[in-house]
Amino acid sequence: MEFVNQTVIGSKELSALSRGARKTVRRNRNRMVRTLGLLIVALNVFFAWISIRVGDSRWWLNGALALFLLVIIFWEDRLNGRFRAKHLLPDAREVTASFGPEDYTTVSKAADSRFTYDQIRMICETPEYFLFYLDRSLGQIYRKDGFTKGTAMAFREFISRKTGLTVQNIR
Repeated sequence: MEFVNQTVIGSKELSALSRGARKTVRRNRNRMVRTLGLLIVALNVFFAWISIRVGDSRWWLNGALALFLLVIIFWEDRLNGRFRAKHLLPDAREVTASFGPEDYTTVSKAADSRFTYDQIRMICETPEYFLFYLDRSLGQIYRKDGFTKGTAMAFREFISRKTGLTVQNIR
């Protein structure tokens, strides 16, 4: 059976791809970075509290830095999606992927690419997307409602069988 998927890639899709990578292929590194970030936030809150206690009028600098770091930590995926969307070529935003029995191709106005199923290292699924990770820094995203040939349910079974990987659910 052949599957065809059309996806328009924007900041929302790239945010989902970033969130999936953070929760799977970069999970350990991300845990260390977030722990360090939260430690720095706690230190800044502590220093702001000390500054208030001694009467220093510049306490708000530590508070602002703590707030800034918290925003970055909690909106990391959205920020990554927006920054990556700005660097995405306009001709590469609309992607049509055709999944055949031996390999799959992705076609956009910018480029045509062919991939084999054994290049896929991890497959994830969100309520709206299928996410493929070829390595730690290269991913592909396909909308579940973008199938023009085949269905998302049948595709999940197909891609799991072709790659030998289980599809991980991500929220």
